[in-house]
Amino acid sequence: MNVKFINNNVIHRILSSIILIIFALSSIYIGGNFLIFVLSTLVFIMTYEWVTISENITSILLKCTKSSFNVIVFLLSLLTIQFSIIFFIIILILNISSKNTSKINKLFVIIGPIYLCLPFIFLYEIRNLDQGFDLILWFLFVVWSTDIFSYLCGKYFGGKKLWVSLSQNKTWSGFILGIFAGTITSLICFYIREYNILNALSFGFVIAIFTQLGDLFESWVKRKHSIKDSGKLIPGHGGILDRLDGFMMSSLIFYIGYNLYV
Repeated sequence: MNVKFINNNVIHRILSSIILIIFALSSIYIGGNFLIFVLSTLVFIMTYEWVTISENITSILLKCTKSSFNVIVFLLSLLTIQFSIIFFIIILILNISSKNTSKINKLFVIIGPIYLCLPFIFLYEIRNLDQGFDLILWFLFVVWSTDIFSYLCGKYFGGKKLWVSLSQNKTWSGFILGIFAGTITSLICFYIREYNILNALSFGFVIAIFTQLGDLFESWVKRKHSIKDSGKLIPGHGGILDRLDGFMMSSLIFYIGYNLYV
């Protein structure tokens, strides 16, 4: 057991997380045009990071252009999903027909718009439901608790590595205790709102698992491209993609599960 796990990087990570959580909750609470602006900014920055990771593009202007295309997809989806799909198809055709700019595989270039846009389209759609604010809060609390406790428990308890070829730092203790923390957080949220406890356990467990899988997916992408972090924007975390990796995949499951259940 590693009891001396609190270092400057951990402190920076915790402080950054607190600031980001406060900003995220404020944005979701305010909603409306402010939330649209925040989500558009996230799509732009994350696309820029994704292009930097996956493509042989050095031009800042071209990276910004590709990032703007994804922002347009997101904004069009708020007006009508048909226009968004049409523009999205145009982007896919451009990516497929353009010269090979991918670093290792063009698949990463093609899936970029899907991976980066859909979670925020779904998030905004759910936010506008009657109980959307409560649903988003529950979802984010589960994701955050899974991510935070996975990191801290992995640092504190250490132990056997989860998947060395993907990440040197992730451990089974962090993986399992992160899922446990996410499930318990879901249970607490449902208990406070007097919802079904069994649903709290099952929904929280599934979201926590896919939060961990989302983290592993980005670790795989970064390992394939031989990089450690997607960027340096957030102290202790790296880039925005590094901070929202668990959110990206679990949000898709959240949206699908909500529509199937309701």
